[in-house]
Amino acid sequence: MERNEFIKSLGLGVALVCTGTCFSACGKKSDSPEPSKPNGGVTPGTTASVDLSTQILAVGASVVVSGILFIRTASGNTVTSFAATQAACPHQGGALSFIQASNYIQCALHSSRYTTTGSILAQPNDGGTTSALKVYSLTVTGNTLTAIT
Repeated sequence: MERNEFIKSLGLGVALVCTGTCFSACGKKSDSPEPSKPNGGVTPGTTASVDLSTQILAVGASVVVSGILFIRTASGNTVTSFAATQAACPHQGGALSFIQASNYIQCALHSSRYTTTGSILAQPNDGGTTSALKVYSLTVTGNTLTAIT
């Protein structure tokens, strides 16, 4: 083998190795959810409150307070008339909102869907996977709805 041929074959071999390394590093997106933050990203031991005389007055209304999505699911001011979940999607942290017409919670980034009890209705549309939402316990005192983390 002549020197020119040897150098050309060596260059081709190095190029193939580099290309293979690049392709393996650019593989498919992981199917596992992004690492979720403990307690839905909300600091444990804290509380968040909603004033029921001025906020979430109508059935289907929702509001985010301190990383918690509060939803009015029925009329009346009892605990069973409300739901509270984390406000950020466990998949990649997208904002969650309640879609009243369909009665589910949806992620703005990849359209993951959840029930108001936190169960998964639809996985993200990017091929990844998500996990159930953190759901918070609620108390009602007078006109104050409080989520306990």
